[in-house]
Amino acid sequence: MAMALAAQVREWTGIGQFPSATQTKLLELLGKLKQENVSTLTILVMGKGGVGKSSTVNSIIGEKAVSVSTFQSEAPRPVIVSRTRSGFTLNVIDTPGLIEGGYVNTHALDLIKRFLLNKTIDVLLYVDRLDAYRVDNLDVQVVKAITDSFGKEIWNRASIVLTHAQLSPPDGLNYDLFVSKRSEALLKVVNQGARLKKGDLQVCGLSLF
Repeated sequence: MAMALAAQVREWTGIGQFPSATQTKLLELLGKLKQENVSTLTILVMGKGGVGKSSTVNSIIGEKAVSVSTFQSEAPRPVIVSRTRSGFTLNVIDTPGLIEGGYVNTHALDLIKRFLLNKTIDVLLYVDRLDAYRVDNLDVQVVKAITDSFGKEIWNRASIVLTHAQLSPPDGLNYDLFVSKRSEALLKVVNQGARLKKGDLQVCGLSLF
């Protein structure tokens, strides 16, 4: 059965769409993981609706693996996209938005938790928009809900992804300064929502799309 499932995983040809430097770094990383006897990496992509989670999945895979439409609601349930390269399997899990009618969508969280049964998550990508200029209590509630569902340890494997990065900052702000301030605001939200102490916060990176 496991062999049959492995045979169904498509080759990660989308890696060829990346710039040469990115391909080189990725292949180096895959080589290091294989040396450590790691043959699978599973990435969980989460966030509010309409922030670009599915587009982020497609960017990672390097092809249109999941559908994205401005005029249609998000997929109602989690979807896993798997690709293989040189004996290494990459799994990326797209998830429904965590907000419904101005409140945390507990139904979506329950679907995600059930979907993840017997799966090990190596990386959490928490996605938000760079051009969302403010954070509010709802952002804190989303982080709190993720933490309550998966434990605060999930943030030790987390990276914040900011989408819609092609923008002109308001009030004539320098772009790098704007990114820095937006990132700091989101890190504070994670700190507050996850109820992390000073030494706990280990969010490991920031990416722009």
